[in-house]
Amino acid sequence: RKVDKQGNVAHGDPLLVDCQNCVVYHETGEEDRAVAVLGAKDLVVVVTPDAVLVMPKDRAENLRTVVEQLRKRGAGQL
Repeated sequence: RKVDKQGNVAHGDPLLVDCQNCVVYHETGEEDRAVAVLGAKDLVVVVTPDAVLVMPKDRAENLRTVVEQLRKRGAGQL
């Protein structure tokens, strides 16, 4: 993946404005939506047709906890 001058990595077509060291994954689905991130630093943003995830990069190890909690809530997307 290509890294820009501010250390950002973008997939799909998100708009990043004044961001540093972010990873933004924009998976387009049936209904395309605009994704923009403004003034963020060290974030991971994932947008898929059925979910949105926003977290600090340094909390990636806690993602399993989020998935477990969503399952307990009965999130049908998982």
